Amino acid sequence: MTGKDKMTIAPRSHRLADLTWPEIDDLRPYAPVAIVPLGATEQHGHGLAQRTDTTRAEVVADLVAQRLSPKVVVTPVIPVGVSEHHMAFPGTLTLSPITLQQVIVELVTSLHRHGWRKVYVITGHGGNNATVEIAVTRLRTDLPDLHLAWSGITPVVADLTAEFAESRIRGHSCEIETSQAMFADPDLVLPDRLTRGSATFDDLDQAGKLSRSRPGIHFPQTYDNLSKTGTLGDGTKASVAIGARLVETAVERISGFLQEFIDLPERQSAPVRTTVPQETP
Repeated sequence: MTGKDKMTIAPRSHRLADLTWPEIDDLRPYAPVAIVPLGATEQHGHGLAQRTDTTRAEVVADLVAQRLSPKVVVTPVIPVGVSEHHMAFPGTLTLSPITLQQVIVELVTSLHRHGWRKVYVITGHGGNNATVEIAVTRLRTDLPDLHLAWSGITPVVADLTAEFAESRIRGHSCEIETSQAMFADPDLVLPDRLTRGSATFDDLDQAGKLSRSRPGIHFPQTYDNLSKTGTLGDGTKASVAIGARLVETAVERISGFLQEFIDLPERQSAPVRTTVPQETP
């Protein structure tokens, strides 16, 4: 891309890792938003691959970038998240919250050093949420000229989730997440091994019931205490059609937000405050 052609020719890729640095240098003035996808490598019951959260985040980020091209670039996904609550199941990998927080802070700071002032973080794993919020708080303090927003995927379409969900207890490898996985990448799913996990209060032990009984009160449980299979909800009720509706609507809503995000005026760096020594009387 050179000269006036920069605005009319689509970039070879929106993924930063697939481009050369001269291509990125050319694209940067026309791509004001960088998306940072976060995932996890953790158990998803008997029928979903460990990379489910990672792939969902990548797919949503890619679809948003394609819709808004060339205004959005996408960083490499962070494929391991905070998954301590799944560690009883073989193969789960986890970072400590402080490690993931630091990775997010340093990745976003790298983008800032190269000129990006608008960043959107998409996490495919709800276990990352608290860490993301702390990282965002740090970055807003350290980089006051940065516009920074974040979201999960399923919470963006909470109204549709309520419409399509059949299980009273759900949230992990349930009909909602499994449907998204079917649409995002069929290779994530082993349909004949999908199971119904803990889907009602009767499926939970006393601590599990208490943890889910009072809205707004947090009483976290590890997943081996909530479900023998690691599943909350009923993956057998999933479908590609439901997944398409959920993912495509999430992409539409995030894209709509980013259109307005792009139009925000640039923030100015906070002025340096100096302390004037007081004269001794």
